[in-house]
Amino acid sequence: MIDLAIIAGIPHLHDLSAHGSIDMALTHLVHDHPAYADYFQARSAAGVQVLLDNSAYELEAQTGHGLPAAPVLAAARRIAATVVICQDVLYDGPATVAATRRFLDDAAGRPCRLMAVPQGRTRSEWLDCYHQLVELPGIDMIGLSKLSVPRCFNAPVAEARLDCVQTLRRVGVHMPLHLLGGDRSLPRELAEHRRRGNDTVVVSNDSSFAFWYPATDTPVHAASGRAAAEAPGKPDLTGTRLTRDQRHLAGRYVSLLRQAAGLDTGRPAGRDERAA
Repeated sequence: MIDLAIIAGIPHLHDLSAHGSIDMALTHLVHDHPAYADYFQARSAAGVQVLLDNSAYELEAQTGHGLPAAPVLAAARRIAATVVICQDVLYDGPATVAATRRFLDDAAGRPCRLMAVPQGRTRSEWLDCYHQLVELPGIDMIGLSKLSVPRCFNAPVAEARLDCVQTLRRVGVHMPLHLLGGDRSLPRELAEHRRRGNDTVVVSNDSSFAFWYPATDTPVHAASGRAAAEAPGKPDLTGTRLTRDQRHLAGRYVSLLRQAAGLDTGRPAGRDERAA
């Protein structure tokens, strides 16, 4: 079984995001939208595990790195996050190790668990970063990026992370792995991790797949576990409201992901879900 966090736009937190087995909040949205922060604070109070992202993916074009410790830890306090992602620098292993060390210093004594995200431009740089990060006292989890892993393992996201996890299992997985985001093959990736027995080390995933693919009218074929194409652009989590038909599809895609992750029994229908 792989836990799932369903990332959805702010208007769809209650009717979509709440159907994950865990939650993922984004630091910049916690600071910018009080209702968003209130939602995740309430989820934490209800006993749901809430992960807090440093917004590196969302800030890729603006900064090229996740937010530093001060705003991330402030957001973590605001929502009582269970797991917090340390700052990483996209595609730069040495800078990520340095940023993670600084984050750990600032986070000392905090009650949350900490996740580090290896970065690099090549497979060897990524693996070197991974090995350094898992040796840092205070790191509890490792996140597998949908940006650096495909570049370093020279494949689309799903195939690259399957290769990456198999490589890590050969050299030794020292702590739980979290899949950060996904591509058009995310349901198939989750199912394949389970088929290979990777769910002994891959414990969770967060993704806007179930929200953004219906929002952009990008059809997903349940039998193959793949969308027809990559959904265009980065998800708009503040201004996008799904139509009734899109909400219906989003619910189907949540079910597809939950089945692929082993959270629900039953088989997804073998047909194009947009036509359902």
